[in-house]
Amino acid sequence: MDKPLSSNVIYVDVLDRIINLELEPGSKISENKISEEYNVSRSVIRNVFARLAQNSFLTIYPQRGTYVNKIDLEYIRNALLIRISIEKEMLYRFMKKSDKSDVIEKMEENVKQQEKFYYVKDYTDEFKKLDEQFHEYIILSVEDNNILSLLKEHLLHISRWRNMYVRTGHRVSHLIDEHKRILDCIKADDLKGALVHMSDHIDTGSKVIKLDDKYKKYFS
Repeated sequence: MDKPLSSNVIYVDVLDRIINLELEPGSKISENKISEEYNVSRSVIRNVFARLAQNSFLTIYPQRGTYVNKIDLEYIRNALLIRISIEKEMLYRFMKKSDKSDVIEKMEENVKQQEKFYYVKDYTDEFKKLDEQFHEYIILSVEDNNILSLLKEHLLHISRWRNMYVRTGHRVSHLIDEHKRILDCIKADDLKGALVHMSDHIDTGSKVIKLDDKYKKYFS
């Protein structure tokens, strides 16, 4: 008999489904249905839902049900502003390093792997990992994991926003091109250009997106 999945494994999987928009913003999700899907007790799912509610991905209404939170653009704008401030500081420190060759080599390989997704329409898990890794190479070259830990919750919400951002017509190829511009400036030792392109790359929350009725319902 297979061992039941742990609460943490289920939490990570349901969170991933929310971030990837499989569980759509604003949709109602059933404790009974999710417990059946994972073949666990309702108490396990209740714990998972409580954690997701604590991280602002779900809202639990007593006697009414549980709903996936819609995307709060104001929150996203603020989260992106925090990320821009931190990443520009990390990039500044990185650019001041005397030897950046090892990190640049890793970033070049990373971008090479990204190019395999140039014509992919969705923000896939595989590309998401490469996207995050590109930024982590810079951050971890000048800091430890503490900065990433501070950003963790914001990054989860930003990842869901990225999925929606790509769905509304902003292609993955645009993100790859932005990474290339950042890397080109780093290689040219162009601090100003690197900072400008990094800010432009992250600051998607301030860019105008045209939403038809299909997508408007996903935003609060």
